[in-house]
Amino acid sequence: MRRISLIVIVLLLVFACRLEAAQRIISLAPNTTEILFSLGLGDSIVGLDDFSDYPKEVKNIERLGTFNNPNIERIILLRPDYILVNSGLGKTKEDYFNSLGVKIIKISPKTIEGLYSDIRQLGIVFNKEQAAENVLRDMQSRIKNISQKRIGPSPKVFVQLFDDPLITVSSFVSDIIRLAGGENIAQDIKDDSGVFSYEALIDRNPDIILAIGFADKTNFSDSVNAVKNKKIYKDLDPDLILRPGPRAVDAIEMLNKIFYPPSQDIVFRSFSERGNVKQ
Repeated sequence: MRRISLIVIVLLLVFACRLEAAQRIISLAPNTTEILFSLGLGDSIVGLDDFSDYPKEVKNIERLGTFNNPNIERIILLRPDYILVNSGLGKTKEDYFNSLGVKIIKISPKTIEGLYSDIRQLGIVFNKEQAAENVLRDMQSRIKNISQKRIGPSPKVFVQLFDDPLITVSSFVSDIIRLAGGENIAQDIKDDSGVFSYEALIDRNPDIILAIGFADKTNFSDSVNAVKNKKIYKDLDPDLILRPGPRAVDAIEMLNKIFYPPSQDIVFRSFSERGNVKQ
């Protein structure tokens, strides 16, 4: 009887290992790609979207198009168990993949707490609970350390994605700015991004403008504090700020240094030397 029990246990362990090894994952969003690699699941990824560019190991993984126009035929041939997305694939496509036994997981958090929950949930799904807890522990510790370094009032911040029309961001980015010690003047934008009027910008008068993404021009009124005080920051890495993934904590640390510089002259000089700020 004891021998039979041992055999059953061994068979169950082998079966569990095979199940874990059989997991085939497709990621159709850069943020889900970064989360998967942070959990040690890089070897399980069989296909990626065209924009996933971090970490460096992604260069050897097959590309499957963009999230809104993926190569469906190739995805089918790759036989994934899971497809991770940042926004939905559309009901028709999702229903089709579900009929094939493929599970669709959407990761689109609106806050850091939402990101924590998503990372923890993926840890459970892929049997990487400890790895997920390690990622969360590191992020939470670093954010707590940042919050202890704030001095003075919170600066009002505006994020510029496009200049014509003027497009800004809210949602997850607002939480990044909040945790870095600032206040997004466009946090009432209903969607993740949206049009923002120049009149509203002048009225809300940001202390700092972050021109990231596809903003080519920063022709703001001289009455805006950010313009008067030369606090328009360009060429910041948009991937850190816009992607709801583990590197969001890097964005919080970076923005905190901008919001609360030890010396205005020192921070402008150091950022300029690294080519991260143009004025």
